[in-house]
Amino acid sequence: MLILAIFLIIAPISSSITAIYMFGIFIIADGIMHIVSYCKTKEEDRLMNFEFAEGILSILSGALILFSARYLVAVLPILIGTWIIIKSIIKMQISLNIRTDMQSNWILVLVLSIISLILGIFILFNPMFGYITISIMGIFLAIYEVLNIIESIYILNKFK
Repeated sequence: MLILAIFLIIAPISSSITAIYMFGIFIIADGIMHIVSYCKTKEEDRLMNFEFAEGILSILSGALILFSARYLVAVLPILIGTWIIIKSIIKMQISLNIRTDMQSNWILVLVLSIISLILGIFILFNPMFGYITISIMGIFLAIYEVLNIIESIYILNKFK
């Protein structure tokens, strides 16, 4: 997604359809990673784990995006904004799940997910600024992905 963000910043006009294809591919890859993560999770830890469902929904969403990419150019900001909002809410849930761990810094994860949620809402409710919006969306997507990488590294280090 960081690559997509850079692509949207550098070439917003020519990148719309390519961005949709890349977005669909990244969503499918994200879904596959969630299913793999679910399969690697110990069975006793799967009780409240929704990664399998998230993975299937991501793969289906990505496939739908790929098959209807030409029609989705006008709603690209809405697609990306919605995806960021959903992922941010999931990160909020993760932060609330780890808050009972005394050594976790769950507040950092919560704050980063709230910032991501705000960015997603901004993208979702400001999609009609033309190609300038696509560049702005690329900047916000880059910020979101950097925050996502920080959160993921923090969470992975905390639970290793």
